[in-house]
Amino acid sequence: MGAIHLITGGVKSGKSRFALELANERAAGSPVRCIATARRDTGDDSLDRRIDKHVSERPATWTLFEPPTGVIEALNTAGSEAIAILDCVTLWIGDLLSEPEYDYERGIADRVSELIEVLQAAERPTLVITNEVGSGIAPPTVIGNDFADELGSANRLIADAADRVTLLVAGQPLRIK
Repeated sequence: MGAIHLITGGVKSGKSRFALELANERAAGSPVRCIATARRDTGDDSLDRRIDKHVSERPATWTLFEPPTGVIEALNTAGSEAIAILDCVTLWIGDLLSEPEYDYERGIADRVSELIEVLQAAERPTLVITNEVGSGIAPPTVIGNDFADELGSANRLIADAADRVTLLVAGQPLRIK
């Protein structure tokens, strides 16, 4: 059964770097599966630079999946990797919210529950990265509030199912669970 380690924190808090270090340590030279949900086709140069930085920090030997919404399929794909990194739930939730079939009444709890089931049944442990949205100003738009609500709910559900939860603050890991 797959162990789940949720890694959360604010933007640029060091979540991805922390996960990279943990994966390298735990894999001990074995392959690592990286599931990256960021899209390059958004026209956001800042995001493209951030993606490039993440790519340059990962060893070339890692298996890379860039779904962006096919996270569950990427987790279910067979492989020999010792550990997986899902980077990140935040962008996955944003992509799910933009799907035409998104139901504002039902939300995305079913998709998050499916993700949790797959993580728990996985062949390998998974480091799950997400952003902490509960510490900032409430968004001034309906879609912003929907996003904060959905991500906050997803984070709570994943944290409840996780074996470990770590909060990153200014690059410093704080063990929560």
